This record gives sequence, structure tokens and C-alpha cells, in this order.
Amino acid sequence: MIDRSRIGFTTPPTTVAVDAWRVKLFCQAIGETDPAAWAPGTPLPPTFLKALEGEHYSSAALMKLLKVPLRGVLHAEQRMDHEAPVHIGDEVEIARTVTQIYDKRDGALTFIVVETHYAVHGRRAATATQTILSRNSVAASA
Repeated sequence: MIDRSRIGFTTPPTTVAVDAWRVKLFCQAIGETDPAAWAPGTPLPPTFLKALEGEHYSSAALMKLLKVPLRGVLHAEQRMDHEAPVHIGDEVEIARTVTQIYDKRDGALTFIVVETHYAVHGRRAATATQTILSRNSVAASA
């Protein structure tokens, strides 16, 4: 059983610098070849912020906190709401909150919803909502 007392848990904020080298690697991975895409001051690709989570408090670290075995975990859904652009050279403050934990299929599936807040210069830049699915072992009823 996943510890529901962790609903509302928020990670302490961490600041991560967005450097051109990391954005270049990301752009190459998604097939972007124009060097202007990773020039200083350029707005980030919309999904790059997800890559910064590992620098802060990864989903694997959150699952460890919740005592969820990683072998049964799937990334079920991701939504990103952008409120302001983030640019190469910015420092991004990241904090993550466990907002929901709920079961389906008589406890065979547990869904964990995590919001990630990204801020630049003290202003919210984006919010990501991630749903993580944990497949649980459920004892067969007699």
C-alpha cells in the first residue's frame, strides 16, 4: 500500500541553470539541427523543462520516498502548462508536489499525480502535471 500521508508533500526548491550545452544535446535528441535553437538567450523547447526534473528531485526519487517498487511503475501521462518563456541562460527554480494518490481496479493500479512548478526570477514559468502508474500485486480473492 502506498503511503497516502505523502499527499501534499513538496520537495524543497532547487535552482538549476539552463546552459546551452544541455539544450544542444536535447535538441539533437529530438532532431533539431539548427544551431540557433541552442544559442544563448533562445527560448527553450517546450518539453525541455521535463529534462530538468532529474537535476532536482526525479520521479524515481519520489517513488523511493513513497516506497513504490520501480519495477511496476509506468509514466502514464504528462501535461505542461506554460505561463512565461524560459530562456537559455536562465536559472530555473523547481519544486515538486505529490497532489493525488488513488486506486483503480480494486487496488491493482495506483495512480500518483505529481505537479512540478518551474519559476524564473521569482515568477511561475510553467507547471507540469505528471501521472505515474504503479501496478500492484493484489492477492487473489478466495
